[in-house]
Amino acid sequence: MFPESDARVRAAVDAIATRDQHERPAEVLLRALRLIGEDSDEMASRLAALRMRLIQTVPAVRGRALQVQVAAQREIARHLAAAFPDELDEVTAAALTGAFVGAITGALQVLLEDMDNPTDPAVVQEAVQRATDLALRPWLRET
Repeated sequence: MFPESDARVRAAVDAIATRDQHERPAEVLLRALRLIGEDSDEMASRLAALRMRLIQTVPAVRGRALQVQVAAQREIARHLAAAFPDELDEVTAAALTGAFVGAITGALQVLLEDMDNPTDPAVVQEAVQRATDLALRPWLRET
């Protein structure tokens, strides 16, 4: 049901581990999202649309999705807090990660709503990236 969730967490953790010394936490997460989109269109696929419908209509699937999402958020947040100790504590790392995951999930809920008229995965990925960029804008470096 959640075929690439572990790979997405690994991608985020890898992005944190390989961050540039000048990257801020939100920039690292946004880079991870771009890399995930380049590696796979699974999050924007017909299977993802079916999964989203099942999450909304089947309590057991909704419960399992929540378990997977919470575990992923906690793991990413722990890595962020450890990588950015001068900028984040566990609470703020969890808040940033929650904003990141929430932006992705919220965008996908809307974008994948119409299974009868699927949107091109590239269009979905671009819209998710824009929405997530906007949601994390307060966390980005001011230029």
